[in-house]
Amino acid sequence: MKIFVADTDNETIENVYSLLSSLKPDWQISASNSGKQCLSLLKESGCPDAILLGMLLCDMPGLDLIKQIRDDSDVPIMVLSHERDVRNMVAAFDAGASDYVIQPFNDQIFIARLKALIRRREWDTQAKKARAVNST
Repeated sequence: MKIFVADTDNETIENVYSLLSSLKPDWQISASNSGKQCLSLLKESGCPDAILLGMLLCDMPGLDLIKQIRDDSDVPIMVLSHERDVRNMVAAFDAGASDYVIQPFNDQIFIARLKALIRRREWDTQAKKARAVNST
């Protein structure tokens, strides 16, 4: 699995990295505090299995990054935020976020939600392939 983490909060990045590496040591985790660097990583290294995204990046708002990612990809995007305002949550979903997790979060629930996002994407990919085969 390849996971991208984009956030300006180094503590969040360190916590997520530590959690994922301890539970899933075979997962590849890349991190950035820049939206532009995240977009560049997407183009250079291919689509990750999921993106964990803070709403504040050093060079663009998280909502803008979500919209730009959605122009080219259906990769699962999980927003990690301390913000509990419903308007912000709805704006993230409207922009294309797949999930919104409020920090601090329970580690087990976070991992379960992340795995569920990845699993749903795999199912969607398999369903698309099956439809393509059946339509020919």
